[in-house]
Amino acid sequence: MKRVSLSSAEVIAGNQDLLTEILIRIPAKPLLKFKCVSKQWLSLISDPRFCILHACHHRVLNPTPNALLLNNFYSSTPTFQFVPLMGDDASSYSQVAVFDYLNVSPNFWLKIKNSCNGLILCMSIFYGGGFDDAGSELKGIICNPTTKQFKTLSFPVPKFRDSKTYSSFYGLAFDPLKSQHYKIICLHVDYRGSKNPQIYLYSSLTNSWSFWQNSLEAPTLYGFVNGVFCNDAIHWCSYEQTTLYFDVNTESLKIMPMPPIFSTVNRSREFMYFGESRGRLHMAGIRSHFISGFDVWEMASDYSGWSLLYHVNLRSVKRAFPKKKFDSFTILNVLRAEKEEESKVVISVDSTAMSLNILGGTLKTLSVLEPGLGFPADLGYEGHDAFQYFQSLVCV
Repeated sequence: MKRVSLSSAEVIAGNQDLLTEILIRIPAKPLLKFKCVSKQWLSLISDPRFCILHACHHRVLNPTPNALLLNNFYSSTPTFQFVPLMGDDASSYSQVAVFDYLNVSPNFWLKIKNSCNGLILCMSIFYGGGFDDAGSELKGIICNPTTKQFKTLSFPVPKFRDSKTYSSFYGLAFDPLKSQHYKIICLHVDYRGSKNPQIYLYSSLTNSWSFWQNSLEAPTLYGFVNGVFCNDAIHWCSYEQTTLYFDVNTESLKIMPMPPIFSTVNRSREFMYFGESRGRLHMAGIRSHFISGFDVWEMASDYSGWSLLYHVNLRSVKRAFPKKKFDSFTILNVLRAEKEEESKVVISVDSTAMSLNILGGTLKTLSVLEPGLGFPADLGYEGHDAFQYFQSLVCV
């Protein structure tokens, strides 16, 4: 009997485990095209288990986001500014990300509230006037911009006597290294009443909302700053000496300190940024009336307090770019790197997103930003407008 020798391609195609090990190493966007190779590849790449395995591999390999998505100041169309952070994205994306596949009604405006490891939480908001969420008809949309999959959610209405005096704060929790399911927290606070937050928690596992009792009084939280997911908890920042975070594992609300320099009691810095990088919380701000640099603070892993991580001096950068108006710069993101000399801060200067190497002081242009709808061009985007985007295949 004649022996038939198989080619390397045939060997790989016939070995599901080997094929999986190869495909999980490929970025998410090319894999979407690879679904057309064969029915076998379509089935494998579409499998939720493969999608989570792929997300875990790339999250460990490179925890740096592919890009930033910026809220387009309540644009009447579902578009967001796109700021590429990695070289492979710079040539493959336009400066604007369009979310028209979400099928948002022309009477509604779309706003990003949170992003977390490849998933985006948006709000479809119908306004009677102004920019306050309270009293508006809210619909949530959880989506994956890479695959364009999405799910529409109805948000719970708080049980306050006066439904027009409360403030709402949101958070999205998803860690593919821990679970294939995500959670959304909705925190309602009536500052004119008891100040005890009403907590609603959505789980993708049960596809339902649950109400959680709480006895803590809420400090005055920053209304425009979004909940930040870090180490199985969602964190908010406040104007006071303490703030709140929600422990996803124990499903309980807890207290953590704020840097004293940012509180209204002893305020010596102007708050500019609150976010996460490589499993650590960061805050950044400038000295009041002093714009030659800024400070970046980092929270201890045990929540014992904040420590000064970087003092960034902008004098040399201002001399290198004399035409740029650094007097009105904003901080969009802090990105720590495995090698300290590669850590950087993304800033917005003169409607331009730029990457600043923290230790080296070098500046690189990332993208030109369009002015927001109905806002002056020199207003600029701020840290609470920017959200990390990871290419991912995870299901919603």
